Amino acid sequence: MNSRTIYLTASLVLGLTILAVAHEFWLQPQRFFAAVNDVVSIEIMVGEAFQGDHSEGKKNRIIQFVHIANGSKEDLTPNITNDHYGATNVTLKSPGTHMIAFANTPKFLSMKADSFLLYLQEDGLDNVIAARKKLNEADGQKRSRELYRRCVKTLIQVGDKPDNTFATNTGMPLEIIPAQNPYALKPGQMADFQVLFEQKPLPMALVRYWNRDAANQLHEVQQRSDAQGRVRFSLRAGRNMVSLVQMVPYTGAAQTGIEKPDFPPVDWISYWGSLTFGCK
Repeated sequence: MNSRTIYLTASLVLGLTILAVAHEFWLQPQRFFAAVNDVVSIEIMVGEAFQGDHSEGKKNRIIQFVHIANGSKEDLTPNITNDHYGATNVTLKSPGTHMIAFANTPKFLSMKADSFLLYLQEDGLDNVIAARKKLNEADGQKRSRELYRRCVKTLIQVGDKPDNTFATNTGMPLEIIPAQNPYALKPGQMADFQVLFEQKPLPMALVRYWNRDAANQLHEVQQRSDAQGRVRFSLRAGRNMVSLVQMVPYTGAAQTGIEKPDFPPVDWISYWGSLTFGCK
């Protein structure tokens, strides 16, 4: 069991374990390569080390759940037939690269100071560690008070002709945008990505590249983004994910996507971003 799992399982927050809250969060298509008119299930997943279970969040917390292809955008929220999301069918009606994007409203999270420090260290959030030290909040006494949001995307290739949909900026607070279409690349080639936070390049973010190969073996690489928010990874065949966490001081309702948020006192708000795609 790794350090992340140990400290995340240590606390309860609003009836949920930290383990359930602070895992990776991503969109997982039934398959990344499809044919025109295929119906593909899109699962909203939460887990550790790029494997996990359905995230059964409430439908009324969705801010954006869209299917983008060939210049058109389809709202997928009406496709959810009950009060919770988890898996949604999408019809891929045209050839090219298709994008699914999902964002939701935040939830409140509080942790013991020592557990919060481990979380910050694990996700490379050095700015928050430094700020807490400056405010004398890292002495093991003050609990963290945080809101966390999800901003995630996936790319599916329909047919054998990739297009420019991969570069679509969805307007989410945290964006991971490939510099070139991953489906135009082969295993072993370098793939560049840019991370944007509030539509500006995010430097010094700890970005993870995850891969599950045909044997379901995990490969992970970490890299800090440069001054332009860029990272570069060598692609592997199989399921791939690029992910990161960004955390900033909480300043008010504009950060939540909710007109009149009703939360306990909050110090920080975090944004969990991911992009998934296939490679073969």
